Amino acid sequence: MEKRKTLRRTWIWLTVLLLLFTLSSYIVLDQPPREFPPNVSHSPSPSGVKALYTYLAEENTNQSRWSQDPELLLANGHEQLLIMIEPAFIPSTEEMNQYRAFIEDGNTVLLVSENPTGMFDLKASPVAPSEEEIIVTDSNGQDFTAFIPSTVRLMTDEDDEILLEDEDGVIAFKRSIGEGELIVSNSPSWFQNGQILEAEHLTLVLELLDEHQATTVLFDEYIHGQENAEKLTNIYPKWFLFSLLQAFLLAVLWVWFRGKRFGPILVARKESVRFSDEAINALAAWFIRSKRYSDSLAIQADYMRILLQERWGISYSKDWKEIGPLLERKWSDVSPQDLQEFLGGLQQVLNKEKISKQEFLFWSKKIDQLQKGVEQG
Repeated sequence: MEKRKTLRRTWIWLTVLLLLFTLSSYIVLDQPPREFPPNVSHSPSPSGVKALYTYLAEENTNQSRWSQDPELLLANGHEQLLIMIEPAFIPSTEEMNQYRAFIEDGNTVLLVSENPTGMFDLKASPVAPSEEEIIVTDSNGQDFTAFIPSTVRLMTDEDDEILLEDEDGVIAFKRSIGEGELIVSNSPSWFQNGQILEAEHLTLVLELLDEHQATTVLFDEYIHGQENAEKLTNIYPKWFLFSLLQAFLLAVLWVWFRGKRFGPILVARKESVRFSDEAINALAAWFIRSKRYSDSLAIQADYMRILLQERWGISYSKDWKEIGPLLERKWSDVSPQDLQEFLGGLQQVLNKEKISKQEFLFWSKKIDQLQKGVEQG
């Protein structure tokens, strides 16, 4: 007996130690590999643009990241270059007006997007996609090789200066707005870490950057939503989230232990099936299987007579032929001749002991038309 108690106590302590070890291991675990959104300047992933940001820093360029509201750009000075690489969303009208005011104040915006339609009143025309290297020509007539996955080419105005183009159309252009300039390109992949050294992408990127000799270069991170919302896992420590999960599970187990039921209270099938559609469908199927078409049509016609008495006040005791004049005044959608043919034919069919399936379907449809006329009238 004493050995059994000792063994039980040993297993309890082993279980407690195992749980403590699991909990401590979870708390001290290293952070999982961080995931970065595409086209952000601090991302070392192939879809990031950290390589370009680092290159500009090594070239002694005064560059920084901009993650604030665009209305604060004007207070940051003049002769600035704001680089917007593939915005994750189209800014609101108010925000677009703030970007435009920033340009008009003597600054430059370099917008790089595969399809910039919807921003700065830009337009584009569709082209066939290409996975091959293509020849890109700059404003000086010099040719370069590049990959352009974009399926559009940019549409320009008369006063715009074309910077880069291929045989399908314009790839990059410059437009004057107020005292500043807007530079647009449809090739954000050139700027990404995994593509910037492919073909002659770096040369083309630097050519676009050299279009404006800026005192400050800003990488717009506001358009990637990095500062707009924080993830829950970044706000709270992991041990707190793990404790919260355990508390939730314990609460569920406690409610379960207390005998609380979850989900809706289901009504017993026998209490709802008696006058439901299921019963009606079963009855109709029985009439069809037993070929009691005459009885089924008689029931349908009898229900129609009850409906006529309730809605239009036509006596239930009269024959179908006798109610013709009354129906003519009420059912105006049908001509008197068609109505008399309908009533006479229906009376003949109802007098038969047996009818075919085709007759049943034909007259059942006719009665349905009368029923719709009564219900709508």
